[in-house]
Amino acid sequence: MTKRTLSAILGAGLACLLLSAGTMSAEIQAHTLTVDIDNIQVQTGALMVELYANAEDYAAGHNPSASMIKPVTKTEHRLVFSDLADGQYAVKVFHDENGNHSLDINMLGVPSEGYGFSNNAGSFGPASFKDASFSLQADAQITIHIR
Repeated sequence: MTKRTLSAILGAGLACLLLSAGTMSAEIQAHTLTVDIDNIQVQTGALMVELYANAEDYAAGHNPSASMIKPVTKTEHRLVFSDLADGQYAVKVFHDENGNHSLDINMLGVPSEGYGFSNNAGSFGPASFKDASFSLQADAQITIHIR
């Protein structure tokens, strides 16, 4: 075997090794978040659930990392978000009882439909990203109680 052939074989082997290491690294960082939502008072409409990975998008209510719409058929539901990278996340959920795709409020600005946040934050108004966020470093499960 010539030096050039041996060098080509070693180079190809090294490239394969690096590619497989990169693939394994990506697989290791793909996490699943299970979100249990309970205390649903009305069994109509849908749960509108959004997962955010940064404070700016969370505050603006734009560009969620993932979102789901789940028809409400019982008092509690389980949703699963897959392929999530390590990081800080926060979840917002509201129960769109009437199907108008927005959280209805009364004349005083108080929500008239159910809502909730990760960490069950936001006792006195909307939860901040800081209060609702959690670190995701492995598969995790959280519970959100609808108010």
